Amino acid sequence: MQTGRMVIYIASVVFLIGVAGLVLAERDERIALPANTGNEAIFQVGERLVYNVRYGFISLGKITVTVSGAVDTENGRIYHADADIASYSGVPFVSLHHIYSTDMTSDFYSVWFESLERNSDSWDIMRFNFDYDMMNVLIEEGPQGNVTTTDTLGISGYYQDGLSLFYFARGFIGSEEDMTIPTFINKDVVTTDFVFNGNRESKRSKVTDYPVDVIELRGNANFSGIFGMTGAFRGWFSNDTAAIPIEAKLRVLIGNVTIELIEWDRPGWTPPKYTSDK
Repeated sequence: MQTGRMVIYIASVVFLIGVAGLVLAERDERIALPANTGNEAIFQVGERLVYNVRYGFISLGKITVTVSGAVDTENGRIYHADADIASYSGVPFVSLHHIYSTDMTSDFYSVWFESLERNSDSWDIMRFNFDYDMMNVLIEEGPQGNVTTTDTLGISGYYQDGLSLFYFARGFIGSEEDMTIPTFINKDVVTTDFVFNGNRESKRSKVTDYPVDVIELRGNANFSGIFGMTGAFRGWFSNDTAAIPIEAKLRVLIGNVTIELIEWDRPGWTPPKYTSDK
């Protein structure tokens, strides 16, 4: 269980957000969206990104993230994305298969989230349905075929789920602002600091034979989560309108973990080459 949640944690924050222990509290005021609405160009239906998760020289598993659909509603466009997280066969201490899905607005906040966790020959399900007009979230959970409504909680503003936050980070990577982002995970709210500093770097990558032009993100998880996930993290995103995460590093109980892009499918995109004259 802990190892499985460790891997989805790695997937989302650009990997960089996880389960933590601040209980959701009702507030009198809504949490406002950032003044900058972000870069919607990061969304491309059909985009597929594949990442390898490793500790030192040991590869633990693979994360596949896809944008699988979009629909226009009276409240704007809603994008659907999925993350398939699976350990590699034969890796010690790791045997998992999770599927995470989110519906999010073009402003990068979550309206629906579903988590599927494989247990032997069945799946456990947890769903969050956000109603921002009524200011509540409906929580459903249980084994597949017997999912029931377990709670309705009041909320104080707009929230991210663990997967939508992956896209939020991409959408705001060029903003050069500091942000503290409320996120709803496992029926709790956590906060994480993002420092969008705009620092441009050259990053070697497994998917190119040239250095990739990237923008750095730094941040801090203000909590201690599952498997000791806490503290500072870093991520590097392609320095273009796609803002695709190329690599990320974060700290867990056993030490530093690295997440690397190993495969992609996004028509018209290749990792931008770093040149010093840009």
